[in-house]
Amino acid sequence: MFSTLSPYGRLSAPPVVPVVVYGRRWCGLTQMVRRYLDRNGIPYEYVDLDAHPEARSRLAWMTGGRVYNPVVYVGGEVLVQPTIGELQWALSRSGQR
Repeated sequence: MFSTLSPYGRLSAPPVVPVVVYGRRWCGLTQMVRRYLDRNGIPYEYVDLDAHPEARSRLAWMTGGRVYNPVVYVGGEVLVQPTIGELQWALSRSGQR
């Protein structure tokens, strides 16, 4: 990604496309996704559905009514139980990788 000039003539960092992982600590797929992001230095927000049950309604809306583990939000795209290959593809499309 390239830096751009702000309206004030200063270099500004490119916008960061958010990555959010919704899951549970005990879920093996959630842990696999988090380890992949950690190992590759990709910043993300983790929402533990056991600790934040209020997030379940938002997640149900995003996934069409059912709550799955994990759900990964990457740059406007919702991935339900993604494989590492699907995650890599979404990250590359969003400019994260």
